[in-house]
Amino acid sequence: MRSRKTFAVLAGLSTVGILIAGCSPAADGGEDGPITLTYVTSVEDATLAAGEMPAIEAFEKANPDIDVKVEQIPFGEYNTKIQTEMRGGGGPDVGRVNHTDIQTYAAADFLLPLDDAIDDGTIDTEPLIPGLVEVGQVRDAQLTLPLTTDARVLFVNTRLLTANGIDAPPTTWDELLTAVKAFAGTDVYGYGFPLDSDYSLSYESAGPYINTAGGAILNEDGSAAVAAKDDATVDALQLLQDIVATGAVPPGLDNLAGDALAQLFASDKLAMMLGGPWVRPQIESYNDQLVYGEDWVTVPVPVQNDGDKSSSTAGGWQIGAFKNTDHPEAAMKLVAWMVQAENLENINREEAFPPTTDGLDVAPWSDDPFFDAFAEVLPNSRVPITPVPRMAEVSAAFENVLEPVIVKGSGSVEDALGEFDSQADAIIK
Repeated sequence: MRSRKTFAVLAGLSTVGILIAGCSPAADGGEDGPITLTYVTSVEDATLAAGEMPAIEAFEKANPDIDVKVEQIPFGEYNTKIQTEMRGGGGPDVGRVNHTDIQTYAAADFLLPLDDAIDDGTIDTEPLIPGLVEVGQVRDAQLTLPLTTDARVLFVNTRLLTANGIDAPPTTWDELLTAVKAFAGTDVYGYGFPLDSDYSLSYESAGPYINTAGGAILNEDGSAAVAAKDDATVDALQLLQDIVATGAVPPGLDNLAGDALAQLFASDKLAMMLGGPWVRPQIESYNDQLVYGEDWVTVPVPVQNDGDKSSSTAGGWQIGAFKNTDHPEAAMKLVAWMVQAENLENINREEAFPPTTDGLDVAPWSDDPFFDAFAEVLPNSRVPITPVPRMAEVSAAFENVLEPVIVKGSGSVEDALGEFDSQADAIIK
């Protein structure tokens, strides 16, 4: 997830229903015409036209007995509208579910389990990234499946590294810390990371290192916080504290936004930062003279120990079938269609990454070396916090407790994680 920077943050749309099929469906199905499913999405017109719409049109062609009505809802109104309709006995048949909201929808019994359709082969989960499939599992039921995703990798200004005696981008935490130290006392910052939202530390700044080291913030079922007891998580937060202690970081780190980091990077004032694919257009907007592959590169998230497998944080939208549907079998068919690997590739060409283990091995991603690092980390990526109904509060507590310790070096990382665990346990109980 990207919080305010998310691919899904879309404002200013008016709710609109689009009937794709040319025939006149019977609203509840029957002998007089095809049945109608309502598919709900948060994306705006251009993204819809390039992604979900062609997939749905192809679904209708393959299933002439099913028409699909697509309803667009602005991101800011999305959950409120769906929850209001569901509680009133209505709501869509199929649609997007933000990964941070799955537990909330599950607690309200809004979603149909997909397990039978998976078991009988209607839905194929084999191509999907396992860590993102797990996000949709609640109390041993598969309620959603991944539709879009993203990841974070290390952006490196290679010219700046070379000028400061660093021959190659860092691949381990020790190499990263050494590279950052090389910029201490210079007019260039070695490393920067955002801390401007409740999700910044968990998703953008610490999460990629926690995941790469195999750490955890909550346990697997989301019933308890385990950050202070997890050596990998402690080490990842200690890495950030050590980076700040070099003095080679930008001022105002406790409220630094990702866009500000991109501007520093584009201005040759910042050597390294983590970021997602959305950072490239930011860099290019500030300095279109920088050439990828010559002036800067993207590389996998540095690993704790040489030989470890790089990972990252991922989030994105999932897809599910809603409990109030009158046509569960047709709804399962549509879910199955949308999560086919080819359709996921097409849906994500203008939006994000396909949530498949080899999704970046096809064009346009495979044709652009910028995405090579993403292709390496994505199959191993996962959400940084096990989804729970009050996930936003857990992430905010993580940010609020750890930020002063990391930025000001004012205490022990392990002690701060212990305080976070106590707060998180109170939130999720």
